[in-house]
Amino acid sequence: MASAFAVPGQAPVIRTKEPPMLHPGASTSQLKLAAQAQFDPSASENPPYVLHVVPLGPQGSQGYLFAGSDDSLRVFSPTLELVGELKSSQKGKGITSVVKGAGEDSNAVFVTARDGTLVGWDTRDWSKEAFKVKGKSGAPYLICSQSSDLNCVAVGTELHHYEATIDFWDLRTLTLSHTYTEAHSDDLTALSFHPSPSLSHVLLSASVDGLINTYDARIADEDDAVLTTQQVNASLMAAGWLSLPGQPGEMRGVWGATTVETVQIWDADESELIEDLGDIREVALQPWRSDYLIGTHYNSALGGLCFMAGTQKGDVAIINARDPKNWVLEQVLPGVGGRTLGGRGHADIVRCACLDSKTSTVATGGEDGRICLWSL
Repeated sequence: MASAFAVPGQAPVIRTKEPPMLHPGASTSQLKLAAQAQFDPSASENPPYVLHVVPLGPQGSQGYLFAGSDDSLRVFSPTLELVGELKSSQKGKGITSVVKGAGEDSNAVFVTARDGTLVGWDTRDWSKEAFKVKGKSGAPYLICSQSSDLNCVAVGTELHHYEATIDFWDLRTLTLSHTYTEAHSDDLTALSFHPSPSLSHVLLSASVDGLINTYDARIADEDDAVLTTQQVNASLMAAGWLSLPGQPGEMRGVWGATTVETVQIWDADESELIEDLGDIREVALQPWRSDYLIGTHYNSALGGLCFMAGTQKGDVAIINARDPKNWVLEQVLPGVGGRTLGGRGHADIVRCACLDSKTSTVATGGEDGRICLWSL
């Protein structure tokens, strides 16, 4: 990337007029249920929902950390054997996000909570929290991201006293370096530092207010720090970086996923809308039809956006949206009583999933209290 983003341009918008086509995947190897466990083995009735999952170590080689709706954090082995529950000071405080540190080999996990705390864990020592900090405003912390130089964690808040803020914590001193208070007018739903080492200072944010912003996080003055703003015209639930067509590896684009199950792709240099992908629920290949988005990410192995979509009955689909007009249904992970026969996975809505393309494994957690591991 030649520069850290230009002034928003006025280039014409290109919109997808018809829903994309969904094509069957070419792979003859289907992911199968390799392991399944109860998130809380002691819960016989009304188990806690499983809301968050992060892989531990490269490609989940050290297992997975799952978080439940009861604010419990449990570590599981790579084969989903329970290692133990963490002694978390945030239990009962309303855990809102669990985020792996920057870099595939990161030993850090960050957890935010509604009491305005950010806790860091070192995966090499689960016996205690590595650190804990608390925001000055008292606003609930909702989401966070670590910079690729490992020096900073940005944390986004809920709207509190008419402000939705981004706090920047210096991890070298565990001090609050500066705060942005005016970029968003509603809850923060996504934060993502640019993955490139040369752009470790560039931060993306998204909010319920429908804006995707980028900043130079080195600048404390918010008016000077804002680089670009994208208006999605719907409340955002997630956003991130991606490589645009013809620019592999450069991560010059951003994507935004909304609460009404729509997705847009923007050029971050020009603040230009590249593709409006529309509503993912309108894209079907019988018997598959998505009811909701579980997660979205840029997948370098696929060369484009990857959707994890679900049904109300616990089915999960992996959809390759590299070609905005021709999507590929790569895999279906069948739920119990879902739209595919013989499913043994989830029996209810799936709330979290992580995909590793290198090992062809997927870990999922849902409202049925189950966690599942899928592999070839």
